[in-house]
Amino acid sequence: MLFFLSPDSFTKEALSSFIKENSSHILLTYLGISLVRGIFLLPSTPFVFAGIILFPESLWVVFWISMLGIMATATYLYFASRFLEFDKLFGEKHSKKTDKIIEKLNKHGFWIVLGWSFFPLVPTDLICYIAGSIRMNFIKYIAAVFIGEAILVGIYVFLGESILG
Repeated sequence: MLFFLSPDSFTKEALSSFIKENSSHILLTYLGISLVRGIFLLPSTPFVFAGIILFPESLWVVFWISMLGIMATATYLYFASRFLEFDKLFGEKHSKKTDKIIEKLNKHGFWIVLGWSFFPLVPTDLICYIAGSIRMNFIKYIAAVFIGEAILVGIYVFLGESILG
């Protein structure tokens, strides 16, 4: 509706000016959204690209805000899976498959979580729930998520900027 009432406010120059004038408020809003988006199980990728578009001169800030949001979500999901007792759900429905998954994650969990976190076509949230459900070592888990996601977010931020720029 605003676009139709005031189309001059939505030109590239007007939007750029608005962002520059309100950059600190927009940055705080971006931080807040990055921290809570995981509660709603929204993927981080669109938010990373939004950060690149909004703050092309502050790519390291975009990187670290994105990583902070991802790590907050990973921590929340890890502990939420225990609270929500997903281990019982997995155990009741698929006990043979669950035992194999638990065995593999206990043996190679760090590498599985790292690879899963890095691979962009699978939701990291799922491995977070699984790792929390099987009570994977939190330090190994969070380190693997950090490394995998840092590589992926770094590629998005620094290659995405050159593509979008």
